[in-house]
This record gives sequence, C-alpha cells and structure tokens, in this order.
Amino acid sequence: MLFLPDRIDTYLYWIQEREKIKHRKEELKLEPPWTEDPILREFKFCQVFREDDRTTRWFRENIRGPLRNSPEVVMATTAFRFFNLIETGETLLKHNLHIQWNRKKAIEEIKKQPKWITGAYIVKSPNRMDKATGVAECVSHIWEDRENLIKELEKISTLQEAWKYLLRYPYIGPFVSYELVTDLRHTYILDKADDILSWGNAGPGAMRGLNRLTDRELGFCRRSHNWNEEMQQLYSICQDQLDFSKFDRPFEMREVEGGLCEFDKYSRIFNKEGRTRSIYNYKKWRKENGKA
Repeated sequence: MLFLPDRIDTYLYWIQEREKIKHRKEELKLEPPWTEDPILREFKFCQVFREDDRTTRWFRENIRGPLRNSPEVVMATTAFRFFNLIETGETLLKHNLHIQWNRKKAIEEIKKQPKWITGAYIVKSPNRMDKATGVAECVSHIWEDRENLIKELEKISTLQEAWKYLLRYPYIGPFVSYELVTDLRHTYILDKADDILSWGNAGPGAMRGLNRLTDRELGFCRRSHNWNEEMQQLYSICQDQLDFSKFDRPFEMREVEGGLCEFDKYSRIFNKEGRTRSIYNYKKWRKENGKA
C-alpha cells in the first residue's frame, strides 16, 4: 500500500508533538500553551497512548490494576467501560457493583449523579429506556453469562479472537468490544496475546485516517477491506521513523489505530472540513492547578 509521503509526515508529526505536549504539561509542569502548533494549542485531542487518558488512568489505578490477576477483572472492565465515566466508576466502587453487579441498585445509585455515561462515544442500549437503565440492562446481559465468558476468554490467545468472541453479546459492537479487549490486554486474560503488535480494530476514525493517507474517498468504510494490513504497514513505518525509546510506554497497534483517529481530526481542522472539535479550556486547567 502506497501512503502519501506528506500525509505520513503529518501523522508522525502529530504523534511526536502530542507527546511533547504531554511532557511539557505533565512532567515539566510548564504553563500553557505547551505547543506552537495553532491547532494543537486551541483544540482538545486524545493522548498518543490510551493508557495516558484521564479516564483510563483512573480506571487503571482504581479498578483494573487491583484486579488485573483476578477473574473479576472481566466484569469490572465491562461494567465500567459501558458507562466510561469516572463519576460512575466511583459509584460502582462505593457500592461494590463493579464485582457484584446488581442492576436495580446500579440504576438507583447512578441516577443520583448529574451525569451517567460518557459522551466520548455512543453506547447502544435497548429502546424506550433512559440511558442509565438501558446501559445497566446491557451489563446485566453479560453478567448473567459471566462464568462462561471468563472461561472462554481464558482459553483465547489473541486480541482478535477475544474481540470476535465479545461480539456475540447483545449491545457489544466492534467499538465497545475493542475498548474491552484493549483493557484486558493489560490483565492476565490477554497480557501475553500473540498479536499485540500485529492486530488492531480500525474504527470509523481510523478508517478515515487511512483513507487520507492513501488518498481514497474519505467515506470508504467497507469492513472486508484489509484495514489491518494497512495498519501493520503503518506500524512498520512508525518503527522506522519514530524513536520508541523516547516513549514511556510500549508503542503498539492500539497506538497506531488511535493515532489515525486523531490524525483524521487534525486534518479535518486543518482543511476546514465541517464542525470543529471542542476547544481546550485553559481557564479550567488553571483553576484545577491553582494557577487562576
């Protein structure tokens, strides 16, 4: 597959500059702005490494990390990622619902919060239910089959197999399944998976990113296309042109896929295509860090 050189340069640039922003902001504790890039300075972007995102950090420290060697980590991960909100995670922890799910109790407690569920992605749930009830219903479907789910996942040796298996459950689509697999990769379930550096699930944003790199129609999204092969080629380019030793985490196929989503967003803003992303709130940062 022939990638356009100037667009590969932009993709690699985004990875390097976004990591520099993290370093200046979080390690050097510098005042903003943390970049001269007008797009990265004004708009919010995800981290290069999903493990560095705020919600994942909280989840890792409070739920996934403590349970990483326990079968309970499977349902705890499922319950949290369906809601994917720190406030809801705190509620699950407080009432032990992350490891002892109770649909009625979960709905009752979560509805006491001003916000129930993430706005970062769309979670499918049963019709004619409010979102808290609908998502709790989704978790309950999986909870009822938890023993079989854990048993089957423990037999699986690749991320891709685990991803495919999770798709059997109601309301788990390709995106949510990949979120779950990405977390379980850091637990005893999948930390020795054979394809950590060779497989990723290209979501809609990653597909658009690959379409930009190859100059295809942006809307091309045929599932049967060899998206993973293209991401493997892109990973090889990253190996050749990025200094992985400068990263404080392993650079894996998940980073290739996530980087494609953010490269697509960056390109959309640069090209003035459609609605812009949310603007970075420096006032909020200063207030949270005592700089107001």
